[in-house]
Amino acid sequence: MAIDVYLVIFISFIFRVSCDLLEWRPESSRQLDNVTEIIKKILDGYDIRLRPNFGGRPLEVGMDLSIASFDSISEVNMDYTITLYLNQYWRDERLSFSENNYELTLSGDFAERIWVPDTFFANDKNSFLHEVTEKNKMVRLKSDGYIAYGMRFTTTLACMMDLHYYPLDSQNCTVEIES
Repeated sequence: MAIDVYLVIFISFIFRVSCDLLEWRPESSRQLDNVTEIIKKILDGYDIRLRPNFGGRPLEVGMDLSIASFDSISEVNMDYTITLYLNQYWRDERLSFSENNYELTLSGDFAERIWVPDTFFANDKNSFLHEVTEKNKMVRLKSDGYIAYGMRFTTTLACMMDLHYYPLDSQNCTVEIES
């Protein structure tokens, strides 16, 4: 009788441990499932064609630009080439989610699934986005819908140079950003 009780307890213990092991997953795996669920939920019914606050107040987009390198200046072509980091910031309440003070760092491919500003350089002659080893884009999404969207690219920009005082001239070349 005592052996039967011990056997039942032992089998129950083994069963319980086996069930716990089947349900156990590493913390990173559970976080990945949580992030996947968040992204799926916020993009459900999201219309990329509509800017945030559509039909309401204009959207304010913050921006900062850092020049990584000044690559070349061409007096003949009246242009210059720079490599830069462009970061843009805005809030899209449609992308807010319930996790308090949570921030997702996502690949640049996520930017193709959400509304992004149509920023361009008015004096651009040629540009390319760096793609080694991945597209140099990044999106950070906070739980309140605040977005930080950054990219690195190289651009050749027009600059009408006044060479009348060459070689003692100085030039004022601009980066003209529009949307």
